[in-house]
Amino acid sequence: MLMYSDSALLARARTQLAELLPENFELGDAVLDNQGPFDGPDAVWQLGEQNAGYGLILVEAKQSLTPRDVSRLRERLSGPVIRLMRGPTVLVVAPWLSPRTRTLLDESGYSYMDFTGNVRFRIDRPAVYLRLQGADRDPNPRPRPQARLQGPKARRLVRLLVEATPPYRLKSLAEAGSLTPGYVSKVLSSLDEQALVERDPRGMVEHVDWPGLLLSTAESYDMLRNNHASTFIAQEGARALYARMLVDVHRPDVVVTGSFAASDIAKVAAPTQLVLYVSDPDLMRQFGRLLPTDRGADVVLLRSEDTAQVKATRTVDGLRHVGLSQLVLDCLGGNGRLPEEGQAVLDWMRAHEDEWRLPELPRFDR
Repeated sequence: MLMYSDSALLARARTQLAELLPENFELGDAVLDNQGPFDGPDAVWQLGEQNAGYGLILVEAKQSLTPRDVSRLRERLSGPVIRLMRGPTVLVVAPWLSPRTRTLLDESGYSYMDFTGNVRFRIDRPAVYLRLQGADRDPNPRPRPQARLQGPKARRLVRLLVEATPPYRLKSLAEAGSLTPGYVSKVLSSLDEQALVERDPRGMVEHVDWPGLLLSTAESYDMLRNNHASTFIAQEGARALYARMLVDVHRPDVVVTGSFAASDIAKVAAPTQLVLYVSDPDLMRQFGRLLPTDRGADVVLLRSEDTAQVKATRTVDGLRHVGLSQLVLDCLGGNGRLPEEGQAVLDWMRAHEDEWRLPELPRFDR
């Protein structure tokens, strides 16, 4: 594990920033009120340019910074410190910053820089904006809690957290998801560290960053690989088959996901591929007169890896559709234009949270 002293962190960050700036810019230590460097942050730098004046950079140097640390940093830097310095650029430097940490820093209006090349730096005077992409994985990982969002049990818990409005207790989550309290406790601790949930001192979940939770979960989920998928061509076409399913009372038991479900929420384009969770693939194959194919499929039949995926469903025109959280995961973890459709559904959910979020936890234990 590579470690830096505080002075080494600051020295390397200053050198790295100076190398990214034009030659006519000068980066040096700031002196406030003729009393020497301000002792609140780790350093205060002054960036100047002859024709544009100068601006102050408040520097926070960290050996590591978790998403939860960002909220603590906001609390510490709010109020008197910022007012005293008249709104300086806040620059956070560390050996490495995770994608979620960078997102939260960005949302907080902070600049950042790590030693793998991830840089977002903005200052109004002199006007500078830098944005560079570095590593998304820590080249020198250290033991620390990570959000365990892989596997069907984790995704089941994620769906509970997304679908229902807090607060709720650990025990209630375990019972609703047919999960062990120990497992739920470990995952919640990881999610708390990642600032995806917030808990009170007793462990009650008080807030969930459900968009961030879905996006983080989707990174390790592939709809076609995690579930048992079979691909077909419908002789009558996917749209005609879907229309027939709407009116035929003898249709097999299915749950709609993918484009046809997404278009009911936020239409990106006319759906062309019908994706269905099925309990009996052979029965659906016969009903739909489906022809197996490896290319150009317009129907996909899925056997879910976990029964929770087809729980807490919605009824649309008499057909069951997956819950919105599962729909976003399926689309973001799909191919073609499905990720774009998943993002559109996520955007709709953000704008209409009061319309879909449940007042109580759904039950996945039956």
